[in-house]
Amino acid sequence: MKIQKKSPKKKANDSFTFIIIPGKTGQALHLCLSRKYILAGSLLLSSVILVSAMITCLFFQSQAEIRSVEKIKMESLKKDETIDLLGKEIQNIRKQQEGIDQTQNEIKKLMGIMPEAQVNAKPSRGTIVSEMGGAENEAEDILSATRSIKREINRQENEINSLLSEVSQRGTYYRSRPNQWPIKGEISSPYGWRKSPFRSRKTSFHDGIDIVQDLGTEVLTAGDGKVIFAGWKAVYGKTVEIDHGYGFISRYGHNSVILVNEGDRVQKGEAIACLGNTGNSTGPHLHFTIMKNNESENPENYLP
Repeated sequence: MKIQKKSPKKKANDSFTFIIIPGKTGQALHLCLSRKYILAGSLLLSSVILVSAMITCLFFQSQAEIRSVEKIKMESLKKDETIDLLGKEIQNIRKQQEGIDQTQNEIKKLMGIMPEAQVNAKPSRGTIVSEMGGAENEAEDILSATRSIKREINRQENEINSLLSEVSQRGTYYRSRPNQWPIKGEISSPYGWRKSPFRSRKTSFHDGIDIVQDLGTEVLTAGDGKVIFAGWKAVYGKTVEIDHGYGFISRYGHNSVILVNEGDRVQKGEAIACLGNTGNSTGPHLHFTIMKNNESENPENYLP
């Protein structure tokens, strides 16, 4: 019995042949590539395409982020510039407010109204910035400050208009009211009970204020009025008394020279005497008294 040998299996064809025909007259090119090279090439090409796609995506994403950051920077810069402009505008408004305050106080002086005590100064923009956490808070704070100043200016303008109306309607009264300092100087002895400067163990009532200044300084009348006395008085020495009407009389004592006569009409701020040391006096000074309805009152209640 013959044993038939099995024929060997043909190996699978694992290569591909590519025929490239360049043209009608060109010679055809044969390119033979194995399966594994084709697979490797396909994987490499796919990887290159994938990496290129990722790089492209990241590039466009980074460009978008850069544009976004630049936009934020520009917006922040504009916001800072706006805040600076607001800060400067607030400074201008505050200067305007100071001018209004000054005008208001001048009118009050004419009316004999004591100026209100100075309030604490508002913080500057630098202080505001240091106390806040960011531009948004700073902008809100500046806006709030602007509104507050605007309300205050409106209030002051209304008050000034009211004061001006009052002064215009009662101009004669406010010109006559003895509310101007007769001289500028230090008050050495206030109004009220005090130890006698001549008898240390006794007390006496001081019906005015003593203002110290250099000998010969001009003494000015505190308001419009008529001179009702110009001469020597016991205790006060050379004295001038002025009737301002409306129940007001002012007295100026211890003068060295009297510049007016009884019956003269004088205007507020006019020189009526020169400071001296006559009468019962411990040194050059002016004794200044204000009488209202024949009762002495503290002159500091009238003087600004």
